[in-house]
Amino acid sequence: MIEVLKAGTFTSVQDLGRPGWAAQGVPPGGAADPFALRVLNTLLGNAESAPGLECTLRGPVLRATEDTVLALGGAAVAGWPSLRRVAVEAGQLLDLSTLSGGARVYVAFSGGLSVPRVLGSAAMLPRSGWPGLAGRPLQAGDCLHCGRVSVDPPRGRVGRAWSAAPGLLPVNVSVGGLRSVRALDGPQREWFGVERSEAFFATEFRVSARSDRMGVRLEGSAVRLPSPRELTSEGVAFGSVQVPPDGQPIVLLADRPTLGGYPKIAQVITADRGIVAQARPGDRVRFVRVTLAEAHAALRRQEAALVQLRHGVALATGGSE
Repeated sequence: MIEVLKAGTFTSVQDLGRPGWAAQGVPPGGAADPFALRVLNTLLGNAESAPGLECTLRGPVLRATEDTVLALGGAAVAGWPSLRRVAVEAGQLLDLSTLSGGARVYVAFSGGLSVPRVLGSAAMLPRSGWPGLAGRPLQAGDCLHCGRVSVDPPRGRVGRAWSAAPGLLPVNVSVGGLRSVRALDGPQREWFGVERSEAFFATEFRVSARSDRMGVRLEGSAVRLPSPRELTSEGVAFGSVQVPPDGQPIVLLADRPTLGGYPKIAQVITADRGIVAQARPGDRVRFVRVTLAEAHAALRRQEAALVQLRHGVALATGGSE
């Protein structure tokens, strides 16, 4: 069991969400950086969709009441290694409060977190009104139970310091804090015209403090339509770059609404969703136009790396794939 002593800024239980409910108005939700959670669960031998913790900007302080194994990834946490299996002893204090290099760190536990599910998922959805941790972030005093350990390493190897390659997760942050995000032209790109569309890809935006799990709000030179146009609300995707009337783009994330009525000038590729989700307030963001073939190739490389990790975990734990 994991006891929450301090909850942090915004810490929630997340898995890979609940797709398939958009027609009923339920956002998919789930981890804002889903690839990071998938990597950590794979590293621990869990199912990729096993629930873990998503900690935003300032992480929690926890206490383990039993021996367990965990792994952290996404943003860096002071005093903790990233993408490494870490053996934790009963009574150990887990101070995850100081984050750097990203907005969100994920914490996966061997066996995953055992929490009630709503519509097949344990993912917390703010303002949903659902009971328990499905409807609210963590609070001091909460207790989290871990599930059955999925991978049983050979005796004496559970605490062995083996890890995933640091470059497995796309960090892509320069010394100056610039995040380059690859994107496709959006479905309403032609509404903006060639000149304004090119200006969008040439603009360096700054991440607003008003960003949340619904979307990363950007600030910079306004992106405006040549003339006002009305768009009938339509489905939106993770990474859709909407342009509201004020011209300040919003990159939609996991808790996005199921429909949107703003024109979409671009679409962040799947392989770079984590780069957007890890953007902190004040970070600079610039979009790089790519082709659909390039987007597919980037996703194949990412998925291939995860398959390699899965094989490596099986070998290290004496299992088989």
